[in-house]
Amino acid sequence: MNIIPISDPADPRLLPYQNLRHEDVRKRGPLFIAEGRLVVRRLLVSRYVTSSVLAESTRLHDLEDVIDDSTPVYLVDQSLIRKLVGFDFHRGLLACGHRISFSPIQSLDEVCVDHSTALAAISLSDVENLGSLIRTSAALGIFNIVLNRQTADPLCRRVLRVSMGAALRMRFFDLEDTLSWFQENQKESRWQTIATTLARDSVPIEQVDGGSKPKMIVMGNEEEGLSESIQQACMIRANIPMAAGIDSLNVAVAGAIALYEFTRGDRGTFTRGDRGTFTRGDRGTFTRGDRGTR
Repeated sequence: MNIIPISDPADPRLLPYQNLRHEDVRKRGPLFIAEGRLVVRRLLVSRYVTSSVLAESTRLHDLEDVIDDSTPVYLVDQSLIRKLVGFDFHRGLLACGHRISFSPIQSLDEVCVDHSTALAAISLSDVENLGSLIRTSAALGIFNIVLNRQTADPLCRRVLRVSMGAALRMRFFDLEDTLSWFQENQKESRWQTIATTLARDSVPIEQVDGGSKPKMIVMGNEEEGLSESIQQACMIRANIPMAAGIDSLNVAVAGAIALYEFTRGDRGTFTRGDRGTFTRGDRGTFTRGDRGTR
């Protein structure tokens, strides 16, 4: 292990780790930071290049089986880490990775095959919601994610932490002109784009016939949802039926439900012998008229 002790917080090699508390979650710079044992280890074995690791002495054993001498390990004490990052950091392990450029949206056609599913995150600003959606996507076998430029950086420190490093397994597609792409796709019918919405003319997600056509589940901003123009440019508008008095769900929760529903027929069967079988009939049927309006 290439261990380099550092005691000076002004050492230029530590510059990427400075003032992480105030990171710009929208900036997609050339470097990104992973924090904590699990995420750092996943970075080290991912396709991303790790430029350095910052570690306390008590954390060196966490690296032994996943790092080689080509990656410097800067050994520092806890007080220096706190001074660097700008908050009371207790995990004792950080790493700096080199970003891989997002794929242009045109290359999405490479994964446009029958039974494939992609997630589109449109103007999501909350890093915890984005991280949760990425983690759910990975759990359900979805590894292609489309993001417009108003969405938080999926490789920012907090998204990586919430996704438990699952973001490092994703292929991200850069959606520069959001509305134009959806309108063009609507004309050419390559992807069955499914807008999640509360619109009155939307259909319950269980009534959507996904078939074998490639599907893209489209999630919108936490407060505003998807714009009407984006919804109109999608092939299907779908809602999650809810009980009376509840008019919406957190976007990460709604996304998890939609992703599970729309991938049921395309993935293998996941079973766990220690839990009962939950069927649609167990929860009753909620209709739009039962749940009130937004």
